Amino acid sequence: MAHSWTDAELITIGGAEELQISSHRRDGTARPYITIWVVRAESQLYVHSAHGFR
Repeated sequence: MAHSWTDAELITIGGAEELQISSHRRDGTARPYITIWVVRAESQLYVHSAHGFR
């Protein structure tokens, strides 16, 4: 599903070279973070794991 980014999100996220993200388990605890690379192309953001697939 595509996400419509706000201008503020595009500026903040698109301006970063790396981000650290984490998801939550069903019990609400956080999983360990992973580092991702992000590239902005107009109104789209593209990400890739900095360390390949896990």
